[in-house]
Amino acid sequence: MLRVALYTTFCAAASAFAPTGSPARSSALSAAGGHAVIIQNKGGGHGEIGFHLAKALSAKDMDVTLVQDASAKKDALPFSKYAAELPGGVTTTWCDMGDAAAVSAACAVDGATHVFDNYSKKPSDAAPMIGAADAAGAFYAYVSSAGMYTRKGVLKETHAVKDPPTGQREVELALEAALPGKWCAFRPQYIYGPYTNKRDYLDWFLNRAARDLPMAVPADAQQPASVTHAEDVAALIASCVGKEADAGGEIFNCGTDKMCSYDDLCLAAAKALGKPEALVVALPPDTKSSFPLRPNAEGFAVRTRKAKDVLGWGGAKHNVLDDLAGFYTQDFLALGLDKGDLDTSKDELDKCENMVQDYGARGVHL
Repeated sequence: MLRVALYTTFCAAASAFAPTGSPARSSALSAAGGHAVIIQNKGGGHGEIGFHLAKALSAKDMDVTLVQDASAKKDALPFSKYAAELPGGVTTTWCDMGDAAAVSAACAVDGATHVFDNYSKKPSDAAPMIGAADAAGAFYAYVSSAGMYTRKGVLKETHAVKDPPTGQREVELALEAALPGKWCAFRPQYIYGPYTNKRDYLDWFLNRAARDLPMAVPADAQQPASVTHAEDVAALIASCVGKEADAGGEIFNCGTDKMCSYDDLCLAAAKALGKPEALVVALPPDTKSSFPLRPNAEGFAVRTRKAKDVLGWGGAKHNVLDDLAGFYTQDFLALGLDKGDLDTSKDELDKCENMVQDYGARGVHL
């Protein structure tokens, strides 16, 4: 019943925004090189994806139109880097995303072959973009979220998702109804990068290492984590270009193939700051605290084997542990984030079972 309701409501909304006089849908994917339209949100965990995706698609000899949410701060990263660092074949259009007609017009690009939606959180957000893609016969790639999985541990695309569905899952269902065989979705998880405007995932570890404070980590800290550089996220998403027939109607986890453990992150942060050891202490599993990753004993990490098998994705170029030893900690220090007092009132240190850990062979156990 949910799919029927979504189909009826969504198709009416999408058709209302479909541009008139668009190219015949049978010809869109045949254009040499192609023209990709990226719809980019204003920031947060997904904020850096559009920047790297524009570069990745340009490297595939595609023209790129980057439709940027106008509520983003132009002087903030990564948006302040657009003019200087995006290739010449990328055109940036700033758009009021609250104006559906304006969004539809911005996405109605002549010769559009692909639409990459890194904005929508619910079907009504996606309606004007899907209307434009349908009119152009363009392939639609949606940046969804792995947060919808109900299972813990290492996650596959076949694992159950939340019911009632999240907004992102509703967008996936709407795409299935509106563009059968002409869409795919990617479910990313924890993202970092040089131009991120959401540093919480890794700064939590560095903040405590810099001040010689204990790191209160759930359970034994051996849980698998998938913490992925935004450039690798973008490369995985871009790998659907040229693989549309295989990707159509499919959902792909989107993350690194170089998983690590919570404990690895603690140790890497300490070593990056010249500390001989990380003081890792054990929180009872599922304790609500300041810890930035999932607090359960099993962890929460996406497996990306399907993207390799179906799309030919070559795997991640970056490793979060290496990047903690390199640019990320350098930026942390340059920003002065190692200075001043740190609020640890939500670390729940009083609930820690012990203040000394002995894990034996430390490292990720998958």
